[in-house]
Amino acid sequence: MDSQLTRDVLKDPLVSQEVPYAVLTPPSWSRDERLPLVLLLHGASSSAEVLNVFQPVVERLWIEGALPRSVVASASTPTAGGFYIDHGPGHQWESLVANAFPQLLATSYGVDPERVSLLGASMGGYGALKIAFADPGRWEAVAAVAPALLPAEPGARNTLGVLGELAAAMAGAPGNDALERLRANAEAVRASSLPIFLRCGDRDVFAMHDGTERLHRALWDLDIGHDYHLVYGADHIGPEGVAAQRAALSFIGAAQRARTGDDLTAADREHVAAWEAWAEAGRQGPPPTLDTFGRSGPAAMRVLLAPQIAEAVRQDPAAQRRYGVLPAD
Repeated sequence: MDSQLTRDVLKDPLVSQEVPYAVLTPPSWSRDERLPLVLLLHGASSSAEVLNVFQPVVERLWIEGALPRSVVASASTPTAGGFYIDHGPGHQWESLVANAFPQLLATSYGVDPERVSLLGASMGGYGALKIAFADPGRWEAVAAVAPALLPAEPGARNTLGVLGELAAAMAGAPGNDALERLRANAEAVRASSLPIFLRCGDRDVFAMHDGTERLHRALWDLDIGHDYHLVYGADHIGPEGVAAQRAALSFIGAAQRARTGDDLTAADREHVAAWEAWAEAGRQGPPPTLDTFGRSGPAAMRVLLAPQIAEAVRQDPAAQRRYGVLPAD
């Protein structure tokens, strides 16, 4: 496949060192296309070269149509003194990735600054979620694979490897806990309808599934929509690494298509309109055909159940939530 991986160096006063970065463009790319951008935030002890590793995955998804034509880019950030945290002058790694890097790509590659998604694994998943929750309306989607999310009081189970350094860095830079940002900004996150993807193995050697499950439960309680995969038997690295990136990129691709209306065919839209017209006409006569397994099926079912749903909401306001209110026990 004739995609192109380009490497360059970013210089910005936000950080005191040159920042290598890599950009993957699709076949026959032209900067005049104004393509959406996927920012890939690499994990600890990694770099922008992770994009070279995942290039075949991206190319396959382009061929299959699971990921629309996009520019995918990654910037190298350090682990020690990095962690996608703004530590102070010359070490503002969150600001670099969230602001300066996308601005550079908008200028140099013509990407659409209104259509930027965040994708990260491990440390990168932590960074992606933290950045997304700070300004949810700005991003097209966020996908986090085995994100490095620590409990409020991390112990030995949750501080293996560099996670102890992350805990220390967060303690020295308040306001960098992803879950705290979510809770502080929950109304904006919910209102934005930001597509959120979480995935982690349940045998993650770093126990990343603890923090991922905690975030899932918080999103549920806050009634914020999200896609959550807890993968049986999967670890932090190995085959799950590729499978998870493929699933995350496919999720982002679906969000991109939904943004442009390409998630429904013309026939699907006509079928949904027919159901809505039937309801508006007083539900007289036979309803349109229910395409149970088609894209119009869910909309049709909600039209059919609308009177019952309205009565359920009248009896119990929680019925209008996306997620039910679970008992404390």
